[in-house]
Amino acid sequence: MRYLSKLFVVAVGLLSIGILSSSVSAKDVLVGSFTLAHPTKWKNTLLSAGEYRFKLARTQTDTNLLSIHGSKDALDILVFAQSACETCRDGALKVDVQGDTRVVTSLDLPGYHLDFKARRSASESREQLAKAPVSSEQVAVHVNSN
Repeated sequence: MRYLSKLFVVAVGLLSIGILSSSVSAKDVLVGSFTLAHPTKWKNTLLSAGEYRFKLARTQTDTNLLSIHGSKDALDILVFAQSACETCRDGALKVDVQGDTRVVTSLDLPGYHLDFKARRSASESREQLAKAPVSSEQVAVHVNSN
């Protein structure tokens, strides 16, 4: 009987450690907001113009989760450890503009650089260039202080 009570105490202790460590690891790394003036494609999601909030949160693996939410649209992106950036200090969303089409190519956050440029073959790149010239825009990203 004494063995079972010790086992119960150990099990409860391990469970409480697990619960506490998961709540610590789920703590937000960065939170903030940005505004898109035009509909913009980000990865495979078309985000409508409007205000967006984001949260970069730790997960229990070596990845972080970037969650982006607007009034109509939402997007979740896994952020890998390779995205760490020692020189990234400010928030900025970089967007390629070709005609009426806008595509997010990168996001800089304090401590992170995320690159979203799609890999294209040489023939696809020539075809895109023939359509219309590509210019770039930068969208201000406001990062809240923790």
